[in-house]
Amino acid sequence: MTVDKITEITVYESPDGGRTVYARNPGAKDRELYSTDPATEKRLANLRMQERWQFILAAREYNAEINELCERTEVLYELSKK
Repeated sequence: MTVDKITEITVYESPDGGRTVYARNPGAKDRELYSTDPATEKRLANLRMQERWQFILAAREYNAEINELCERTEVLYELSKK
């Protein structure tokens, strides 16, 4: 039997019972996030958004347009609570 094509193998690992799955090539130490459960994915998205807003709020100090939009957003938020 001859091999016409080399098939690449991927190893899938989950350190938490399937909630988070990583993929890597055999023998490799580096791995990539393959999938997460929806709750974990939502938490990660929220953390990324919080980090982004920290940068936006810091930019208010030197960017008048961003400052104005943040002020308008604050007003809109307060009005939406009523």
